[in-house]
Amino acid sequence: MSNQTRDNILGGVLLATGLIVGAAAALFVKQNQPLNAGLVLKEIKADFAKEGAIEGSWIDYDAIEYPVYTSKPLVYMGGITRNEADRKAYYQFAADIYTGEVLDVYEVNRENFANSVDQN
Repeated sequence: MSNQTRDNILGGVLLATGLIVGAAAALFVKQNQPLNAGLVLKEIKADFAKEGAIEGSWIDYDAIEYPVYTSKPLVYMGGITRNEADRKAYYQFAADIYTGEVLDVYEVNRENFANSVDQN
């Protein structure tokens, strides 16, 4: 085998390796990008709307560490007001910024809900 043939094969292998590593790196970076908070809220509202009409909602676009779990994942905090039977129900949630998964949701009374909205 001549030196030129060997160099051509080596160059092709290096090029293919570079392309594979570059594609893997691009996928890794894309998967580790935070989701848009507005889109996360839109999906959560759609889930809540299955059980009653949504009257209001909010989400904080600044991610925070959620201390409830030892891993302290980054979350968006938000809230939903929904009509349930003869009353309004107020919920707050914590959603993972990378997956949009709701990690925690809990009902709060109106006063606590208003205070949390004022603080955000």
